[in-house]
Amino acid sequence: MKDTSLVQFVRDRDGQPRGLVVATVIDDKIRLGWSYANTKAGDRFNKEKAYLIAFGRAENRWGNQVEMPHRVKKVYEKMTDRAVRYFKNGVVVA
Repeated sequence: MKDTSLVQFVRDRDGQPRGLVVATVIDDKIRLGWSYANTKAGDRFNKEKAYLIAFGRAENRWGNQVEMPHRVKKVYEKMTDRAVRYFKNGVVVA
């Protein structure tokens, strides 16, 4: 397996980045993580912070799909398919 990561921004209707979905391989398993800035609560998107949160969730398997915002879910599902194709012979761990 390749030891790189896939990254996809989650964008709002205006095309501005609001979150991030990542796929990476840890212990021969594909792990996904995500982050999303709650702009209604006053959060501002920060790329570096988004990476840290998304990779933290991927490594520690935090933030299951139930609590995931709808806009993130759509990107997450596409990333799952993309990661399986990219990291051949990989098993996705939710």
